[in-house]
Amino acid sequence: MASVGTILAQLFPPEPKWSVDSIPDLTGKVAIVTGGNVGLGKATCKQLLLKGCTVWLASRSKSKAEAAIAELKEETGKEPLFLALDLNDLQAVKESAENFRRRSTALHILICNAGVMVPPVERVTAQGYDLQFGVNALGHFLFIQQLLPIMKSTSSPVSETRIVWVSSSVQYYFRGPPVNYDNITDTPSRKKLGTQQLYCQSKFITVMLAYHLAKVLAEDQTSNVICIVLDPGNIETDLQRHNSPSMLRSIMNWIILRPVSSGILSQLFAATDPEAAHLNGKYLRPWARLGEPHPKTKDEAEQRKIWDYCMVAIQSYI
Repeated sequence: MASVGTILAQLFPPEPKWSVDSIPDLTGKVAIVTGGNVGLGKATCKQLLLKGCTVWLASRSKSKAEAAIAELKEETGKEPLFLALDLNDLQAVKESAENFRRRSTALHILICNAGVMVPPVERVTAQGYDLQFGVNALGHFLFIQQLLPIMKSTSSPVSETRIVWVSSSVQYYFRGPPVNYDNITDTPSRKKLGTQQLYCQSKFITVMLAYHLAKVLAEDQTSNVICIVLDPGNIETDLQRHNSPSMLRSIMNWIILRPVSSGILSQLFAATDPEAAHLNGKYLRPWARLGEPHPKTKDEAEQRKIWDYCMVAIQSYI
């Protein structure tokens, strides 16, 4: 677990020095935001649209996406494009990426924002993985791999393309390092671990995968793609819908949770700010500040192990 000082600094960050007013003109840029129909994703889409970006709103639910698109068009005068994406099913993830590549010739920004938090422990993905690992980590991992060719071809030596992967401060609280791979598939030990720790595990794995991806990208001299991983902060969104209500939880939420307008800062900074072009392989904490994740996420042997595990898991879908 991280130090008390690190945890307190995350829970009670200083006032932000960066704002959405700093987002540069994005005319001609193309972005995908996963989970763009609600919460941080929807608010992120709005700010990108306001700056002239072509935005693909990726969502599992077409009806919810269409409602969000209508609201965003009314608020911005710009209309995002719908991209069907079900991170719960690797075949559906593959089809989503293929669909995008048929319809677009460029991708400058990929914001892996979608996630699921503490669902019923019985829920697993279409391929039988723990749902939180499958959606938060593995599904996005496949989506990234499928879209890397177009991101590489869009980049140039003087113009990078960016992968922004949203983790969470809960990776600090993961009790498992190293990862117990029996807890990734539907086993008795996974259920015994419990849905809260499974959420922490998924976000811990996200950081490890993002770090290793950044190394792989840095070694590729033929393209200019970067990857930044971040904690958006403790934000009041629909993500908490599976949490059991209680008076104590309500009080803690009132003290700790911040509005969505704060939660989008780090991912928009990572996706758009010129200074972030130099932050490949870095971790951002609230609000758009450099930080450090759980120290064990930096174990390169463990990074490689989870990377190889995920590569095997997605082999039939790439």
